[in-house]
Amino acid sequence: MPTYHFEVRTPTHVMVTEGIDLPDSTAARVEAAKRIGDLLRVHAGEIWVDQDWQMDVTDERGLILYVIAVCALMSPATAASHNKPG
Repeated sequence: MPTYHFEVRTPTHVMVTEGIDLPDSTAARVEAAKRIGDLLRVHAGEIWVDQDWQMDVTDERGLILYVIAVCALMSPATAASHNKPG
């Protein structure tokens, strides 16, 4: 069974997980989606601080197979309200 690795990067952190054995690349894509969903649920507040998250799914050789990119942006309407003095 192939081993896949899931690495999450933000502008301020890099988190590398241990390898996980999965039956195939379809299972690796599903696992990546579950992991990014869990990270967003648990760390929902941080996405607005770092704004850009990326999960790379690599194989045993370190070859990047899949990437999930998450970008959080405020619209001009909400960004303006955050820049006003309090």
